[in-house]
Amino acid sequence: MRSRSPALLRRFLVFAVIPAALLAGPGNPAQAQVQVDGRPDAVHIEARDATVREVFDALQTRFNLHYRTDDALETRKSGIFDGPLPRVTARILEGYDFAMKVTPQGIDVLVLRQNQIDGKLVASATPVPGMSKGTPAPAMTAAQANRYEREHFR
Repeated sequence: MRSRSPALLRRFLVFAVIPAALLAGPGNPAQAQVQVDGRPDAVHIEARDATVREVFDALQTRFNLHYRTDDALETRKSGIFDGPLPRVTARILEGYDFAMKVTPQGIDVLVLRQNQIDGKLVASATPVPGMSKGTPAPAMTAAQANRYEREHFR
């Protein structure tokens, strides 16, 4: 009889604790999640319904990235972002006006606001002058491609 009593007590505790834990948990089963891996030259981010602020907090914790903003950065992001840290940062900030300073010590980002025209959010508020959508970019010579790689991928 004694050997059954602890087993019965454990079973009772399991059935009492599981419903209590489910009730105490958040009501939204799909919680925001951000995973950051890699090095500054090869970042891998997996975001699921995370705010831009949550993504930036994860980047700040993992890498030498600092950001400042007056915006709440509540835009939600989901997806996989791969590449060098400056490029990934710019992709995360798509739809925002921002300035970025990249130094050997790290990255400083100033997020100004979301792009808006007449109160509506837009992907890009200012088109690049002189470039039409139908005009392809001129091809680089081999020397230009080598110089570009040396300057941008150190």
